[in-house]
Amino acid sequence: MNNSTHSLAAEGEENVYEVSVIIPAFNAAQTIARAIESVRIQNMDAMEIIVIDDGSADDTYEVAKSLVRPTEIFHVLKMPKNGGVSAARNMGIRHAKGKFLAFLDADDIWLPGKLKQQVAAIKQDPLITLVSCNSKLISEAGEHLKEGHVNRPPVEGDEAWKTLLIYNFLPTPTVLTYRKLVLQLGGFDESLAVGEDLDLWIRLAMLGKIRVLKDILINYYDSTDSLMKRHLWQTQTIVQPMLERHLVTQYSKLSSSEVRHIRGTQSFQMGCNLFFAGAFLPSIPPFIKAAYFGIRPIKSATYIPRALLMEGLSRFKRQR
Repeated sequence: MNNSTHSLAAEGEENVYEVSVIIPAFNAAQTIARAIESVRIQNMDAMEIIVIDDGSADDTYEVAKSLVRPTEIFHVLKMPKNGGVSAARNMGIRHAKGKFLAFLDADDIWLPGKLKQQVAAIKQDPLITLVSCNSKLISEAGEHLKEGHVNRPPVEGDEAWKTLLIYNFLPTPTVLTYRKLVLQLGGFDESLAVGEDLDLWIRLAMLGKIRVLKDILINYYDSTDSLMKRHLWQTQTIVQPMLERHLVTQYSKLSSSEVRHIRGTQSFQMGCNLFFAGAFLPSIPPFIKAAYFGIRPIKSATYIPRALLMEGLSRFKRQR
């Protein structure tokens, strides 16, 4: 459970602004101005911007402070030391006074109209707990790599949590939700080094409906040092157990075929992630598990000899 649950829940529920924008920033001196400008072009009247410097080694804090304009509600907070993105976001949430929370990472940008479209969408149905949108992945060189909804089709409605147990179709910068619900749930789980966003989206999805706009309203940037690439192994040891906990908790709401589909698809995806990251031998158990659950059994089976072959080739090259 989130260590900051009690401190978050203890905060007042007063809504002074319509939207609070939460931007954690770690060593983001080169990109924070771009992110802030993309918030400014949203042209929202009742909006506050909260930047949280997560113990950066560069001058992120000073750069962010220099961007503050007296006509804006703009707070720059500083973590006493690097605490991770969950702790930084939770710090921002504790200071937020908006009815809605919108999350942006310091190296990504929103496109014009993002906030207004999402606020309008969430107000259309009181059962909606979270609104997302489509996105575009951009390379470090500025090239368009892929559209977010192509590889991970979104699901709307009150059963979207079932799909979230298989894959995350809600990149953090696409999300707008109610501050009161995030407070109620205790915010981001600070014990999770990765997958903390997916964990919160699942919990929010369990409370109501998910709405996903088809428009591309954010650009998020691929990085060779991205968190998920640096923590591929932790995805196995942290994200998978987190998903399993949710699966067990909601077991009575799932059919046996749904449970097999979820576990099998998770395993196939993990096998692919490991295989294409060059972790050939570790990819074999997930492929075996996927085949056992009946998920793409032939394809899963064909990956096993390929993994053995690639591992042999890798060892041969290392020995030369």
